[in-house]
Amino acid sequence: MAALKTNKWYNFYLTEVEAGRLVLPPYEKNEDSSVKIYYGELFCRVEDCSKANRKFSATNNLHTHLKGHQGVKLTPENKGGRVKQATMDVATKFYKSLFGGNPPGEDIGRPVSSGGATGGLTASKPKLPLKKKGIVHLTRMREIVRELDGKIPCESCENRNSCCKDINVCDHFALFDCGGLVPKVTEKPAENEQAAIEAQLDAEAEAMGDEA
Repeated sequence: MAALKTNKWYNFYLTEVEAGRLVLPPYEKNEDSSVKIYYGELFCRVEDCSKANRKFSATNNLHTHLKGHQGVKLTPENKGGRVKQATMDVATKFYKSLFGGNPPGEDIGRPVSSGGATGGLTASKPKLPLKKKGIVHLTRMREIVRELDGKIPCESCENRNSCCKDINVCDHFALFDCGGLVPKVTEKPAENEQAAIEAQLDAEAEAMGDEA
């Protein structure tokens, strides 16, 4: 879910459902009658579920919860790996549709909080534990993740050792109020710069061939 961390519609979804201000629609069905679960979903949408406002720490944990509901057929759980852009696009459209394309408090009959449309997105989240030098306190972070029913590693991290170390990869950073710590945007080199790099590599390879 790391790819959705900065998506405003996804953050609205997390905040509004947990606060009880947004009632989610019932599940749609796939052709095999299994329920359709979008990438990043963390709340149960089974009608009259007593845990409808409980935010699970991962979609796989939601799957585990759904297995307890009778008559709910599930597709195989996601085992990790890179998420396709098409999957991300479909999920984003779903989260945006929950608000009719309008941020909470704008033309949908709900008051805007004193902090604005995005005020309070991290109000219910624990602060990211940091050491004196501003480095993530890895041990404490993992303890809190487990207290929140999270699993290590998360869906995006390759193994336990790498989990909770990189905000650009790890899903668990979404569970915390990270303050000024945000994922970095990696910019691709411009086309002319890329061409220059490739030309330099070709020249070096040719020079090595001549020396041989």
